[in-house]
Amino acid sequence: MAITTAQIRDLLNRPPNLVEGTISEYINMRTIEANKIARTNTYGIGTDHVVTETQKEEYIKAAVCTDVLAVLVNTLPHHTMMDAREGTDDRYRRQLENFQERADTLRAMIAEPNASAFATESTATRQE
Repeated sequence: MAITTAQIRDLLNRPPNLVEGTISEYINMRTIEANKIARTNTYGIGTDHVVTETQKEEYIKAAVCTDVLAVLVNTLPHHTMMDAREGTDDRYRRQLENFQERADTLRAMIAEPNASAFATESTATRQE
């Protein structure tokens, strides 16, 4: 299933002044990034731990929402009246923080370092 601009708009509660091309470009950029960082079974990772398309899509959605919200926060003052701007800007900033945390968590979940078979710390039974 491909990620659509309508899905991103729905996640953000259909904000006004959001250009379709902006969402499409961010989807393309984040899809390439997700495909690059997603762990595979190349280095002996079992098939149980290979990243699924659903997991990649979840990361892409959260990352695109973060990108789009950053655009909205940065361009909002140009499109709204001063009295309406404060509440809307605060709402977008809170959404941005939440989506950023979610995107970071999902990125760590699909990235290679979090599932590598290589030890990085010493244990009581093994020294590096």
